[in-house]
Amino acid sequence: MAEAKHYKLHRKELRNPDVFQERTAQAADWLRDNQTAVVGVVSAIVAVGAVVMGISWYSARQADTASSRLAAAQQLFDAKKYAEAATEFGAVESDYSRTPSGKLAGLYKARALAAQPDNAAAVAAYNEYLNGSPATDYLRQEALIGLGRAQEAAKDNAAAIDAYGKAAEAPGPFKTTAQMALARLEDAGGNADKARSLYVELLKAPDLDGDSRQYILSRLPPDAVPRADAPAAAGE
Repeated sequence: MAEAKHYKLHRKELRNPDVFQERTAQAADWLRDNQTAVVGVVSAIVAVGAVVMGISWYSARQADTASSRLAAAQQLFDAKKYAEAATEFGAVESDYSRTPSGKLAGLYKARALAAQPDNAAAVAAYNEYLNGSPATDYLRQEALIGLGRAQEAAKDNAAAIDAYGKAAEAPGPFKTTAQMALARLEDAGGNADKARSLYVELLKAPDLDGDSRQYILSRLPPDAVPRADAPAAAGE
């Protein structure tokens, strides 16, 4: 293909019709001589653009379908059809694994399995979801709490303590929930010092509900109750 010659048109030349016409004619000659190559380049650009648009359309369609099926599975869960919900969540996870809804379906599948209850399957599903790197910290925290509950239901308190501990350390809105579960298991396991430390820390949580506060105060000896909570503890 002939090399294109580049000309810089100055204002003086633009004011000279002969010069302008000459440059225009040269450009037209070059395009005519290289018409095949120019058409090929333009066609390639158009083809690439069409592929990109096609992929974008397909991805958007997959995401919409996955979202609709996830909502349908959630309706099954809300209707307490946990086995059917777990199956549908699993299908969404498998069929639309590259979509946000497909990734989230893995967490919801684990929750549905735990609700049946099928604790062994729920533990496996939670671990599978966690190994897939959850999209956000709060989803990871939620999955760890769910894992801890399934392990606790399966009488594996050591594993549950580990899961709750990781959830309590993770950033997210469920820190108090995780700490409460962890303190309760440490207390039940006879680890009084660990439980006491967690209980005292929980009393500082701004989102601690009244029932949980009263439970904590009932588990603490009088000398461990913070001064601000002493009247409430005395009034039990």
